[in-house]
Amino acid sequence: MQTDDLIAQMSGQVTKAGRHAAIRRLGVALALGAAIAFVLMLMMLGPRPYFAAASRTAPFWIKWAFTLSVVAASLAAARRLGDPSGRVGAVWWLLAAPFLAVAALAGLEMGLTAPAARPGLMLGHTAWRCAAAIALLSVPVFLSLRAALRHLAPTRLRLTGAVAGLLSAAAAASVYAFACPEASAAFMMSWYSAGFLASGVMGALVGPRLLRW
Repeated sequence: MQTDDLIAQMSGQVTKAGRHAAIRRLGVALALGAAIAFVLMLMMLGPRPYFAAASRTAPFWIKWAFTLSVVAASLAAARRLGDPSGRVGAVWWLLAAPFLAVAALAGLEMGLTAPAARPGLMLGHTAWRCAAAIALLSVPVFLSLRAALRHLAPTRLRLTGAVAGLLSAAAAASVYAFACPEASAAFMMSWYSAGFLASGVMGALVGPRLLRW
């Protein structure tokens, strides 16, 4: 058998991956990691006090609008980075939009608050707990996403690691929101973002080692 014939025969036996196979793989990994993070949150912190009453207020839902928007945009970026071309394109703008929106809300909030009370808006009562919890809860999400990304073909491993870290932190923040008693946009912009940054930096550091395929 000629080499060309052998190649043609073998290539004909390869099953073509579905168009949405990569996003499904990432979505399943994200859901699994988030479920583990949710169990950890319940074990370590439990739901916030007066959960039902808080659920009838706007800040309660603004947190999830923020975190889930970051989840959606960073998932789209991770999907694109899972492709060998590594092009993210306009998804960067989608990723920036939630942060810009919360920054605008925080600026409005600070402008309407007396100067003496502004530090309290930013620090709340659980600042360090918030950032630390988001970073910790992001670990099982990141490890689950790592397994999924290694079945794709990322070439920009450091950037992919950073985006996977951000996606993990955004999912972890969505879980942590069940326990978070804070209500201000300034707090979210400061401390949720601090958790995102910590996880993204860690992802960038370990990406070249853990995402190699």
